[in-house]
Amino acid sequence: MKDKLLELLETRGDLPPLSDVLINLEGRINDPASDIEEISSLIQTEPVLSGRLIKLSNSVLFGGGRDEVLDLSSAIMRLGLKMVLDLAYTLELPKAFKKSKSFDHVEFWKHSLGVACLSKTLVLHAGGKKEDLEASYLAGLMHDVGILVFDYLIPDEYGAFIGTLGTSEKSLEDMEYSTFGITHPELGARFIEKWWPVSKQVVASVRKHHGPLSDASNSPGISKFVNCANQIANNHEMRNGVSPYVCPMSAKILKVLKLTDGELEVFVENTVEGVAAAEAILMG
Repeated sequence: MKDKLLELLETRGDLPPLSDVLINLEGRINDPASDIEEISSLIQTEPVLSGRLIKLSNSVLFGGGRDEVLDLSSAIMRLGLKMVLDLAYTLELPKAFKKSKSFDHVEFWKHSLGVACLSKTLVLHAGGKKEDLEASYLAGLMHDVGILVFDYLIPDEYGAFIGTLGTSEKSLEDMEYSTFGITHPELGARFIEKWWPVSKQVVASVRKHHGPLSDASNSPGISKFVNCANQIANNHEMRNGVSPYVCPMSAKILKVLKLTDGELEVFVENTVEGVAAAEAILMG
């Protein structure tokens, strides 16, 4: 089955590309010669995206609580260009894959958003480098894309597989490896690497977002933060809706992240509240 999946990954011509607006927006935002007016004009070609970005700029998760923003240029000024790009990914990626018949699409993306926000929060808390901070949100948002790829390539087989998970006391990735010979972190990383033009750092973090935390804690970059954010989300009612089994959170997390129990509680509370508030905007 692994060979079949990898062949499909290489040869299927209908695998979901990134939307044109994301590719164009990435190019404009990474071009020093671009200005806010150009970027605003590009986003305004997608009225739904434009409206949702304005709403998200007023949400508690992304800087709301101050004076309400009513226009796109003000939203871009409040969020900053990198966060505008991150939120465009947040709004566009759920449309890339059809809703699965095998698991809850909304729960999946709420989990992904929670991990994205927690990843960035943890890197910020650790005083991470600028490039790590900039990659952390997207790495968290994309960490479970491999599940969507499984469901896209072999929907019947993967749906039947998900149906067997209810009584399992093994992790999703262990069950995937036993059944298909490959896990969703590896499949997702290979898919993104081939089909989506994002950074190698994001790809590496998607590939490494499971596994022993002792390994991740010694790795450079943001892998350990995405790993920890995923564990925290799963253990605080922000699950991806695919597998009912949740691996207990590693006792090493607080030490690795240099967090107190109180700090972790605040991070989780803010993320849960923010994801709940943003749900209607994201999925509307």
